Amino acid sequence: MSVGACKHECRCGPSGFICHVLYYWSAYVKKQWENLLFKVKGVRVNMQRRFNKLLGLVLLLCSCSVYANDIVINQRAGSFDCDFSCYQKSGLVFSTFKAYSLSLTVAEIMHRAYKKLGIETKVQYVPGNRSLRFSNAGHADGELFRIKGMSKDYPNLLRVPVPLLELETMAYARRDDIKIQGWSSLSPYKLGFLRGFKKAEQNTQGMQTFSAESMPALFDLLARGRLDIVIESRIGGRIINTEKKQFSIKALEPPIDKIKIYHYLHKGNKLLIPTLNRVLEQMKASGEIAEIVRQMAK
Repeated sequence: MSVGACKHECRCGPSGFICHVLYYWSAYVKKQWENLLFKVKGVRVNMQRRFNKLLGLVLLLCSCSVYANDIVINQRAGSFDCDFSCYQKSGLVFSTFKAYSLSLTVAEIMHRAYKKLGIETKVQYVPGNRSLRFSNAGHADGELFRIKGMSKDYPNLLRVPVPLLELETMAYARRDDIKIQGWSSLSPYKLGFLRGFKKAEQNTQGMQTFSAESMPALFDLLARGRLDIVIESRIGGRIINTEKKQFSIKALEPPIDKIKIYHYLHKGNKLLIPTLNRVLEQMKASGEIAEIVRQMAK
């Protein structure tokens, strides 16, 4: 089930995203009706039956969307006549973390890379773990950026070989007495990072951790003393330059770690990988990616 061009040259993919929203909304409203009508016999049964019909309709629409988009991905994967023209007509949609400085920077890098191929791109910003589920299921054409090794748990996602950026992973804190010496030095502290930040999840097992859906939420907790450290890349932590300066939040040196991030495509779009990889290599060699990072930092 891929976000892409269907046989009518229209975009099918967003329906999958809408289905997820409708499903969770329906489940929430259903629960509220149950609580509200719990003591009202007769009325509760009648309303429950009506709502079950509505929920069934939503699920039916979702399954239809899934089936239709599965056909799309098979057409793309098996078509030798499609080439780039299908993508140039329909464009691509990628999923990633909620919008903040790092995701916006990578979005600009990939927008320019695909533009060189004549392909327009859009990005849907959602919570980190949900983003991986969406892109792996084909609700998006791929994952905007992730660390190496994501295909092990999300087998439908194929990594484009060239790394987009090498990120310095920083510890952001208000305290001056914290000494950074790799991941193990973080164990005495209350740590926060974005939900779905796999590198942080892997290296802080057994520690006091809290994950949130957005960077502003994490820095709010840090400013209020609920966290000792927020873990984020140097690029991703730029929010403190404007929003949290008054709380004396700073990036502690040296970096905790350095990690490389990569672009991932859904397997139905694998024919794009060789050409896209060459474009990204050229952009790195020419300094274009570095220039984009500098421009986005202003």
